[in-house]
Amino acid sequence: MKSKTSESGHAAFPLVPSTPIALTEKIDEHDREYYAKNAEAHVYKDESEQTMPYRLFIPRGYNPRNRYPLVLSLHGAGERGHDNLKQLVPWVAGWMTEEVQSKHPCLILMPQCPADQQWVDTPWAKGSYAYLKIPVSKPMKLARMILDKVIQDKSVDRSRIYVMGASMGGYGAWDFVMRCPELVAAAVPVCGGGDPAMAHVIREVPIWAFHGDKDTTVPTSGSQDMADAIKEAGGTRIKLTLYEGVGHGSYLKAWREKKLVEWIFNQARIDNKPDAGDGK
Repeated sequence: MKSKTSESGHAAFPLVPSTPIALTEKIDEHDREYYAKNAEAHVYKDESEQTMPYRLFIPRGYNPRNRYPLVLSLHGAGERGHDNLKQLVPWVAGWMTEEVQSKHPCLILMPQCPADQQWVDTPWAKGSYAYLKIPVSKPMKLARMILDKVIQDKSVDRSRIYVMGASMGGYGAWDFVMRCPELVAAAVPVCGGGDPAMAHVIREVPIWAFHGDKDTTVPTSGSQDMADAIKEAGGTRIKLTLYEGVGHGSYLKAWREKKLVEWIFNQARIDNKPDAGDGK
């Protein structure tokens, strides 16, 4: 299957064809037991007694005297629950493998959204949504609290905090970067959607979005509208990869892209911060 990649930096910002993304050097996929064995299990409780389970991967040879990048990884609807296990799927936890960690040791934070809730309270089938009309969800609030705790407790490189998510988590990734643009060094939303009216807020944040051009669960416009709006707002650090002939399973491919791994860990925040969202 071929892909098309649209990258900023061109006057008209066309969607230009690219060569098929190489999948000959794949990141190994493991079963849930492997990911569970290699990631700490925790349960966060806030002041009002609300709880959220989460997993935290600590890189091998972790040394608190060093600073490590952190990846906030948000799962999709099928991984919701309270068992602290369902979210440990490859497109959420896969980067804890040796192929990635040997070159890019990092912390990976994997919170689990409750079964009856969403990272963003919006219908997925509609694509884009009005950010200002949708309050931050309870799960997203808790995820941010957990992130803040990990940043406080662990030796995190605050200039290299990344967010990625697939499907429901793709909406979560867009939402998180819109609410916290001053925090995010790069974002990878896969088959999600956001609010194009917020493009000016995130135009300086490096973003690589992925979507299948045959997706009938979350319309491709969810990603395309965001990419177009960011470019129209003057953004120069956005690109969108569309997998030709792929439905909603674009997340099965995106997380294994070696080029994506190299790209995201090369991103770091600089002094020039984007306009802040409401952060709530």
